[in-house]
Amino acid sequence: HATIDELRPRSYFNRLSGKEDMGFIAHELQEHFPFLVNGEKDGKYYQSINYLGLIGLLVKETQELKTQVVNLKTRATNLKKTT
Repeated sequence: HATIDELRPRSYFNRLSGKEDMGFIAHELQEHFPFLVNGEKDGKYYQSINYLGLIGLLVKETQELKTQVVNLKTRATNLKKTT
């Protein structure tokens, strides 16, 4: 399954807002999460990203990381007790 490991956050100049911005390149994100991108690469209109849709993925990955941290802390505590 795809994870956030494949995502490449970028800072860029947003031509629509005229400001510096942070996000993802739509066609790169589309390779891993096509359901989060609307439009076609190099199409007539700009592609758009459903950033709200990324929240579920980020929460899931954060939960998995927290579980791993707890497990590692438990193992470290147990190792200290045996030495």
